[in-house]
Amino acid sequence: MSWVEIVVSQLKDVYSGSPWYGKPVRTILREIMPEKAGVRPDDSSHSVFQLAQHMLTWRTYVVEQLKGNEGYNVPIDSEKDWSQSGVTNAAEWPALLQAFDDNQTKLLDLIQKTSTDTFAKQVPGKSYDFKHLIEGIVHHDIYHAGQMVTTAKVVGAYLPSS
Repeated sequence: MSWVEIVVSQLKDVYSGSPWYGKPVRTILREIMPEKAGVRPDDSSHSVFQLAQHMLTWRTYVVEQLKGNEGYNVPIDSEKDWSQSGVTNAAEWPALLQAFDDNQTKLLDLIQKTSTDTFAKQVPGKSYDFKHLIEGIVHHDIYHAGQMVTTAKVVGAYLPSS
């Protein structure tokens, strides 16, 4: 298998497949009670909604970098990185879920269409290459998926399907 085939397989598995460690991101997101997604366990923690927005922000960053949009930046710990807003009504949650699905489609499509020599090139303004960035989003999704489940359980927002 080529590196592209491997990373595409990993992204599919982590997002909507059968990862070895448990549930995929898409399933976890759909098991969250929308009316409680904006609840923070305490003042120093993020809500499930904030965690999901953060994940989507960085997935969008990867898409934009692959598209060559050097102007798209996410300053670490900025409002863009960690939104201070929460869900104000349950109607906002489905739009976020759809945005994740749309992002997954774009991300996989771009990776598969990108010239393989691009992956060894440095991401503009960063000290790492595109291969490192793309592999990193896989790890980032896994890490924050665990946080979402833990946070959702603490605030009573998690209704696992099985």
